[in-house]
Amino acid sequence: MRIILILIKKEFLQVFRNSLLWKILLIAPMAEFLLFPYTADYEIKTLQIAFIDNDRSTTTREMTQQFLASGYFKSHGIVESRSIAEHMMQKDEIDIIVEFADNFEYHMLNRENAEIAVTANAINSVKAGIGCGYVQNILYGYIQEMSAASGNDLTEQIHISTTNVYWFNENMNYKTLIVPGLLVILVTLIGAYVTALNIVREKEIGTIEQINVTPIKKWQFLLGKMIPFWILGMSEFILGLGLMYIMFGISVQGSVPLLLGATAIYLLVMLGLGFFISNVSGTQLQAMFIVFFLFIVFVLLSGLFTPIEGMPEWAVYLNYLNPMSFFMDIIKLIVLKGGTVHDIETQLIVLSGMAVIIDTAAILSYRDKVK
Repeated sequence: MRIILILIKKEFLQVFRNSLLWKILLIAPMAEFLLFPYTADYEIKTLQIAFIDNDRSTTTREMTQQFLASGYFKSHGIVESRSIAEHMMQKDEIDIIVEFADNFEYHMLNRENAEIAVTANAINSVKAGIGCGYVQNILYGYIQEMSAASGNDLTEQIHISTTNVYWFNENMNYKTLIVPGLLVILVTLIGAYVTALNIVREKEIGTIEQINVTPIKKWQFLLGKMIPFWILGMSEFILGLGLMYIMFGISVQGSVPLLLGATAIYLLVMLGLGFFISNVSGTQLQAMFIVFFLFIVFVLLSGLFTPIEGMPEWAVYLNYLNPMSFFMDIIKLIVLKGGTVHDIETQLIVLSGMAVIIDTAAILSYRDKVK
């Protein structure tokens, strides 16, 4: 234990003496929170939808078929009650609930106000906004078809009002989605990028050879290097949570200790990956290129900018190897939805398994590289 503590002290001293590293750790996170683009265009191909039909009329059945015929919606059919539909949305089984009011057909045919309640899962605000837009277009298209069939222009005579409710993001603020995602990027950068340059830097300046002739075991050496960056990563994450609340008014809806525990596991994955890359790289430039390539792939597949459901099938399967996508799910579930440990247990198990595999690979690769 004394050896590990000495190595930890040595690593902290090196971090404090390296002004460039401090700029990466402090300035980069602030730049992400302040300068990162907050708008993007999305193409939503599939939306999960369920219907609550309180009218049970011919008109509501025809309108339901219009939604299915559009090609944008995958139907979960008619649900019996509002509570069942809300439970399905809570479990992310559906994205949109369309509820037809009582006597909907009667009000519509008598040129009275016919009400439809549309509830959207706004944990992805762009997806929810586009989905509600699709609903409006389909309703308007149905009225146009009725106008053509009757020979009269009914678009100004028939009034259908929809009430949109957005869960988990009531104001449809895109920052509510993007800022927690930035925390994931922040932790990934600290865990993988900074540590990937660590051991390879020791190789370049020659200090690694001095350590190799000491009685320090390989696992002690790697543990002594990982713990300081783990502490720095957790500190940066906590700082990011504070900035998220102060600057954007976004608070954690779920358990903060649970969120910190999940972050600790994810950091172990990224630290192991960073040190593995550092072990197998010959120069810092080579390590930087490898981390940059993996980082771009992780971000694009994480679901932060494009919903995973809209990706090609091969990309969805490839995403099972992406630790960032699992941690992104955890962030969304805990920060935005107030998820419990039961909601993220699958993600925690997968990340824990990845941590064991990747950290073991880091130790073995170092052992093979330096005898």
